[in-house]
Amino acid sequence: MKKLVSMLTALALCLALATPMALADGAWNGQTATGWRWSSRALGLNHFEKVRDYAPGVFADVPAGAWYEEELAVLYERGLTEAGPDFAPEQGVTLGEAVSLAVRIHCIYNNWRVPAGQTDVEYALNMGILTPRQYEDFSLSASRRSFAAILVNAVPAEAVPGINTVMDGGIPDVSPEEPGGYGVYTLYRAGVLVGSDAQGTYHPGRGVTRAAAAVIAARIVEPALRRSVRFSGAESGVVLSRTSLTLFPGESVRLTASVQPANAASKSVSWISSETGSAVVDQDGTVTAVHPGRADITATNAAGFTAVCYVTVRSFPRY
Repeated sequence: MKKLVSMLTALALCLALATPMALADGAWNGQTATGWRWSSRALGLNHFEKVRDYAPGVFADVPAGAWYEEELAVLYERGLTEAGPDFAPEQGVTLGEAVSLAVRIHCIYNNWRVPAGQTDVEYALNMGILTPRQYEDFSLSASRRSFAAILVNAVPAEAVPGINTVMDGGIPDVSPEEPGGYGVYTLYRAGVLVGSDAQGTYHPGRGVTRAAAAVIAARIVEPALRRSVRFSGAESGVVLSRTSLTLFPGESVRLTASVQPANAASKSVSWISSETGSAVVDQDGTVTAVHPGRADITATNAAGFTAVCYVTVRSFPRY
């Protein structure tokens, strides 16, 4: 009984420190960039204090001036990553590593620690960083979508306020309604994510590298690193009904494409698969799985804007 009471007390303390992921003013409509609102909760960012200095050579495989070096230096100086010898910037990140990083950020932000005997995943579930059954195997590689979905919950919403105007559907290859969409849009609006081209394309289905992960994490803990951006064609482009699919061979799903603006001269799109050996698509947007593997299904409108649905074809389970 004592042990049970102790566990419940620890859980109550954890939950008392958690903050709901919602803006006090309600949902933001994306039309006007919101200003910084440094409440007492957002001041938790001040807990990320500098504990050491970074100098070129801390990581042997990080060249001076690398596109991610400034953010990596912030993580190193704040004690969120350790010295080399190598950083392996192009190496992938597992879901488990993403959760551990989010938990570390959450703990520092709230001046808390993971209770003894509790795993990072258990802590993340208690704190709302993860939801039950969100992921099954934490040894799998994290995608850019899943990494954003996890990291956005490491701090409360008021710590990542909107500084950029990004309307729902404004990111070419991410739908706000899909799993992970909230995290991607929140971090775009906060200036943590800035896209990979002038249209703001995110490539959510690709694996996140350690370099990209460092940039995202550093911009969350250090607001001075966040970027103000305006995407070309912010009110133009193509938005798909789904940005990712998981199918078994023989299964079909029809994608729909919405062309913006509403008064665009042509609403038609052309469809193409990057790997017809895994999945094919017809010109009505119907995707059919062929063989286990991956394929990018791309829709292109008359103006040249594109949107991508990332398709994974799985093998049938064996019993």
